[in-house]
Amino acid sequence: MTLTPMEAECKFRVHSPEETRNQLQQMGAEFLRHENHRDIYLRHPSRDFRSTDEALRIREIDGEPFITYKGPRLAGPIKIRPEIELPMVSGTTEDWLKIWGNLGFEIALTVPKSREVYRFEHHTRNLTITLDHVETLGYFTEIERIVLDHSEIELAQQDIQEVGRMLHLSEIERRSYLGMLLGK
Repeated sequence: MTLTPMEAECKFRVHSPEETRNQLQQMGAEFLRHENHRDIYLRHPSRDFRSTDEALRIREIDGEPFITYKGPRLAGPIKIRPEIELPMVSGTTEDWLKIWGNLGFEIALTVPKSREVYRFEHHTRNLTITLDHVETLGYFTEIERIVLDHSEIELAQQDIQEVGRMLHLSEIERRSYLGMLLGK
């Protein structure tokens, strides 16, 4: 059964970014790039995204905008949820925010972060590993794999858990950056 592409990911708190970078290098992860993100989370006028376990955001990566919808999470040890992400025309973020504002949407919170992006092949499957720094929250590593078929879900969970152990990461953070910041 083919699914909407789903994001399988797990976030871990990192106490020593240097140690995580060293582990990534030792295991052969390929550094791809450094990115600066500005995530603008939107609040729906009549639907509570916290209760429906959804998210709508504009993410600017080094100034280039993307719109992302994240659907409700599936049950399991690793966060797996439908994700639809589309590019927006460069320089249109503020205009889109005006349109959504006129429709009743509000900005829930803006989350700036810096991100180092790595690619790692685990048992011939590609995973994305990021080292994030979020101001006031600290450092985190996210291990992610895109799942295109229902039969891949369990394998994706295993891959992510194995790579987490390879990186000596044990402190799982189940909340989103938005959730952590709103909880402060």
